[in-house]
Amino acid sequence: MDDDWMGTDTGDSDYVDTDASDSNDDDIDLDVTGAEILGLNVDMDRADSGPRINWHDNDPLLRIIGLGKLNERGYVNLKPIYMDRTFGYSGDRALNAARWRAEYETQIGLYTQVNETSEGEYGKLDEYHRIHPIFRQDNWTSDDLFRLGYESTRSFKKLKPVLQLATLLLEDENMVGYIFGMLDVNSHKEITFGGIEKRLGRKIFSFEQRHNLSEAEKQTVWRELYELSKHVSWTEKEATGEMDGLYGLTKGKRGSIEVFLDKRNIDYVCRGASPIEDGIDWTPGSDEESARLRVKFILATTMVHEVMHALWCNKYHPDREPFYKDTRMAELGHQWEQLLYSGQIDNPTSQDRGSPYILSIGKWPSPNEEEGEIPTQIMSHKKWGSTNVWHEFAVEMSFVQNMFTHEFWAEVDRYGISNFWPRRVLGVRRTLVSEYWKAESPVVRGPHDGEPPSPDGADSRGIIDKH
Repeated sequence: MDDDWMGTDTGDSDYVDTDASDSNDDDIDLDVTGAEILGLNVDMDRADSGPRINWHDNDPLLRIIGLGKLNERGYVNLKPIYMDRTFGYSGDRALNAARWRAEYETQIGLYTQVNETSEGEYGKLDEYHRIHPIFRQDNWTSDDLFRLGYESTRSFKKLKPVLQLATLLLEDENMVGYIFGMLDVNSHKEITFGGIEKRLGRKIFSFEQRHNLSEAEKQTVWRELYELSKHVSWTEKEATGEMDGLYGLTKGKRGSIEVFLDKRNIDYVCRGASPIEDGIDWTPGSDEESARLRVKFILATTMVHEVMHALWCNKYHPDREPFYKDTRMAELGHQWEQLLYSGQIDNPTSQDRGSPYILSIGKWPSPNEEEGEIPTQIMSHKKWGSTNVWHEFAVEMSFVQNMFTHEFWAEVDRYGISNFWPRRVLGVRRTLVSEYWKAESPVVRGPHDGEPPSPDGADSRGIIDKH
C-alpha cells in the first residue's frame, strides 16, 4: 500500500469514553467550556466561573450536544482509516465518462493507448485517466504540484485521492443532467413575477436539471468539461482579504479561468500540516488523520463547486449565473452541493483551520443568509412558503470514509443519488431570524412562516437524536 497516496492511519480503534450521560449533573463541578465539551445539561449559572473559550463558534451541535457524545456516536474520530486506491472505477457508470476521456485523448494524440488491466475485480482504468484533466498536475501553479507529462511530484501523489474523488463527483451520472441544464441557456426560462426585473435591475432566468440524457447529450457535457481543462488553473492562496472565510474562489472570463483554493487545506493534505492545530485540548482529543480525511472530502467538494462557476464563466461570462427552479439564491456551486448531498456539508467552526471536530449538513440556502453580501443573487422565498426553522445534523465519519471505497461507489451504481445523502440521526433544530431581503417580494411569503414543516422529535434543547 502506497502511504504517500493513501494517507492511511492503521492505529488501534480504542478511545476514552467521554460521554457523561450517566453522571449526576448536580455533582459536576466544571467550568462552562468543560461542560460544553462533554455536552452536559448543567445549570451554567452554577458552573465554575472559569475563563470561557468560544471553541465551538456558537455552533449548536458542538455547544449543546458536545464532543463527548459526538465522538462516542462516530462523528469525530475514526480508526482505522482505509482507502481503496482504485475506488469508484468498478462499475460502468463511472467508467463511461472516463473511457470517453481516455479515447478522446488517444484520438487527438495526447495519449498512446487506453490501458484497462484488471486488478482483481477493480482497477479497470489506469491511474492517469482516473483523474479528470481539469485537475491534472499541469493545471496547478504551485512549484511542488505542477509538472508536465505523467510523472507526479511527491506532493501531487498525496493529492491524488482528493482529485480522484473530485473527478467521480464531477462526472457522476446523477448530476450530469444538472450541468447539461445549466449550460443549455436556450432552455432557460425568464422569471417575471413580482417586478423582479425592476428590483434587481436585470432580467433573471432559471433552469432545471435534465433527466434521462441520451448518450449524445452526456458526451456534450463531457466535451464541455474537457474543453474547460484547457483554460483553467488552480492557485493556492492565503485565506485573507477576498478569500477570507472561503474555501475557494473562481475568477476570470472566457478562455482564462483561475480558481483560488485555501492554501491551508492543500498544506493539510500534501505537506504534513496538522488539521487539528486550532482544536482545543479534550479527552481523548481530535485524531489528526480523521481530521485530514474531513479536509480531503471538503477539498474535493470545493473543487467541483468551483468547477460549476468556472464552466459558466468560461462559456457565458459576463452573464450572471441563473437560478435553479425557484430557489431563492443563484449560486451554481452551492446548488450542485444541495442536489447531490441533499444539503451543504461544511466545517461548523468557520474560524478554525482544518477540521478539528466534525462535519455537519444543513439545507441550503438557510433562512438567515445575509442580505448585504450578495443581493444581486437573491430572488425570493419559494412561492408556497418558507420557514425560519432550520435543521443541522452531524455527518458520520463512516460516510466520509466510504467515499474512498469500492463498496460506496458500487452502491451508487445500484441505488443512485440517495447514496450521497448522509444519514440525519443526530442534530439540532434552530429557529433563525429570517427577514425579507430588499430583492424579495413579501407577497410570495407563505402563511405558515416560522412553524416547523413537520414534527422532528427534538427535545426541549432542540436536540434530535435518532440513534
